[in-house]
Amino acid sequence: MAGLRRPRFLAGHQQKLLILVSLVILGMTAGVRELWVWPERDGDYSATVVEVPKGASLGALTAMLEQRGLINSPLLFRLYGRISGYDRRLQAGVYDVAENLSAEALLMLFASGKVQQHPIRIPEGATLAQLLPGLRSEAVLDQSIEDVAGLTDQLNLELPFLEGAFFPDTYFVPRGESDINVLQRAHDVMMTTLGRAWAKRDSSVQLNSPAEALVLASIIEKESDGLSDRRQISQVFHLRLQKNMRLQTDPTVIYALGAEFDGDLRRRDLRVDSPFNTYRYRGLPPTPIALPSLASIEAALHPAPGDYLYFVARGDGSSQFSRTLEEHNAAVRRYQLSGKGT
Repeated sequence: MAGLRRPRFLAGHQQKLLILVSLVILGMTAGVRELWVWPERDGDYSATVVEVPKGASLGALTAMLEQRGLINSPLLFRLYGRISGYDRRLQAGVYDVAENLSAEALLMLFASGKVQQHPIRIPEGATLAQLLPGLRSEAVLDQSIEDVAGLTDQLNLELPFLEGAFFPDTYFVPRGESDINVLQRAHDVMMTTLGRAWAKRDSSVQLNSPAEALVLASIIEKESDGLSDRRQISQVFHLRLQKNMRLQTDPTVIYALGAEFDGDLRRRDLRVDSPFNTYRYRGLPPTPIALPSLASIEAALHPAPGDYLYFVARGDGSSQFSRTLEEHNAAVRRYQLSGKGT
């Protein structure tokens, strides 16, 4: 009809005013406390886990919350949800819900998407063969990785290898997150971390690329249990690379043996024909042998000063460094062959 105008959408503060007027008209002024004031409930105000299914309606959510004692007035909860528009913004997921939240705060939470987060640990020093079974054991993850062969095609890799390409850390994810997404996230963090470290590297490093730095860092990671000797171990390897000497590091042989390694490295194992066997081949292995920590990456790019060419584990987490083969052989007899240690 002529002369009539359509009402404009109300602003946020006007919508709240309409809610208040509606409550007064309905004779439900007590409901104001339910909507905007913390409910007065007995209990210790602990958290309750609430799962909002995908496509859940406001009515279904209201019934769930009422059954769990999280709301006092289902009618007011639904009314406010519809008038405020939160009923159209509900996001599926598992939420940690404090038992003292107001109705408004509850609806804001379920519309925020701030779902429960689960820790997924990617440990330093792990190989790909150890990492993938660990991810498969995480019940909160959506499992989509079938095998290592197809993994390269599923990831956006910035390195020419998979091994060692993921930054070891704890990643928090919602239930239903894809295992591929976790690995992609860990890879992106690795590339960011590696890029920053490479940009600040010492000018003396005997490395040609960030990828080579990652390979050396993985060896350092497996050679030392502690942090104090890593830069000195790096110095040994850098000097050997400079002199074109074989690195002769046991962890690369153990990696080459794979499932055949029984925990005891024998002399015959040092003859295994593999590009990872640094007793047979000069230079770095073709890929990392494990996931290096930030400490090992920093050590690879910032070797300590010195002219050591050898080191041997003392048995207490530290290493004995030597300049000559004669000194090294004496250290081996003392710390490994005698079984006495320090």
